[in-house]
Amino acid sequence: MLDKEFVKKKFIKSLLTYNSNAFVQKIMADELIELLNNKKYKNILEIGSYTGILTEKLVLKNPDFENYTAVDIISQAKKYVNKINNKIEFINADIENFETDKKFDLIIANASLQWCDNLDKVIKKLQSFLANDGVMVLSLFSKKNFFEIKDIFNVGLNYPSSEDIKAMFLDNVLVFEKEYELKFDDSFDILRHLKSTGVNALTKEKFSIKELKEKLKLYKSKYQNKLTYNPLYVKYSKS
Repeated sequence: MLDKEFVKKKFIKSLLTYNSNAFVQKIMADELIELLNNKKYKNILEIGSYTGILTEKLVLKNPDFENYTAVDIISQAKKYVNKINNKIEFINADIENFETDKKFDLIIANASLQWCDNLDKVIKKLQSFLANDGVMVLSLFSKKNFFEIKDIFNVGLNYPSSEDIKAMFLDNVLVFEKEYELKFDDSFDILRHLKSTGVNALTKEKFSIKELKEKLKLYKSKYQNKLTYNPLYVKYSKS
């Protein structure tokens, strides 16, 4: 199981650097907005609002929402979403423990659910939160995400496959993947990038300077300082 307190600490440290380094996460947010087509939603639940990258885009698309609930494990995220729109109700909670009696016609999450210990259970719970004819659109990451880091440093999350995700839904689900490759001038820049986006929460393991240099030298030789993101997108319609 993930140490959620450790994850929280890493993301709190990256609050000021996240937006300027979350290149792929911004693309993913745009993809989610595209999946919504032109439909407007009145009752919205966003999971993992963090610095409000998706929140801002969604409020722009749905300015006339009636209820917007943003849930994040980081309490500091409240000031970001309330700056975007002070009508948003922010709840500081881990989505794995979050419960509500409300029903939502849109549930949305960008690049956050990969941090769940029991994703299947969370997905089932979120389906129960949907109103009739409600829609759920999610982005997280799939098997090839950061495969270079996994290979060189032997650390990483247990990412789901498209098949894993499809099995969590009975029907009415669209699942697809994309890949984005980032290229860095220096292998140390890869580690800086991970730290700036909070993803150094992948492991508590510490390497000596010598070990780190050796691993980064191998990374450069084997992968030419490239880093692969493998987003997975989900659109589910409840009927």
